[in-house]
Amino acid sequence: MKKARLLGKMLILFVLLDHSRSYAQLRPETLRFSVANETTSLPSFRLLKLPVHPAFNVGADFRVKSGKHWQKSLGADVYYYYHRLAEHAIMLDASYRLGYRFNFGLQINLLTALGYKHTILPGDKYELKDGEYQKARHFGKPMANVKVGLGLEYPLSEKYSVTTDYKVMLAAPSGNIYIPFALNNFFGAGLKIKLENN
Repeated sequence: MKKARLLGKMLILFVLLDHSRSYAQLRPETLRFSVANETTSLPSFRLLKLPVHPAFNVGADFRVKSGKHWQKSLGADVYYYYHRLAEHAIMLDASYRLGYRFNFGLQINLLTALGYKHTILPGDKYELKDGEYQKARHFGKPMANVKVGLGLEYPLSEKYSVTTDYKVMLAAPSGNIYIPFALNNFFGAGLKIKLENN
């Protein structure tokens, strides 16, 4: 009986240690916050397009590897944007960044992401029933999305950096066979916070 209790306690201790190790591996090394303008269009060099469609992003980097100049990071991002005439959407992405830091501190980043997008129409939806249009429920549309972009990052201190980036997103399926995907652009600025070493 004592051996069974001791074995049970050792098993519980092993499970707790294993979970604490897993939790430590998932603790973020950096946090990122940004605001952006979203446009539904082809990629363009005209970065700020009117009217403004606000977008917000909160992200974290869970794996960061830094060398003298190169930096790689793997993380996750949550986005929200509101396009008054088209849609508003929530997105959850896995992100990868590859950056090169110059000797004077400026870092240029290649940004990539792959994730889930859930769009919600801003107005009412109607269906044709018995020859009449009637209001219908619309719970939104699930889509897959891919993002690619370029960004700049400049440190204000050891802990804080300011960032700016331009991303192009392709999301599908969108519409019907004539429009199988949607293109969105995001131009934004933000703040990156380096957390204490784990």
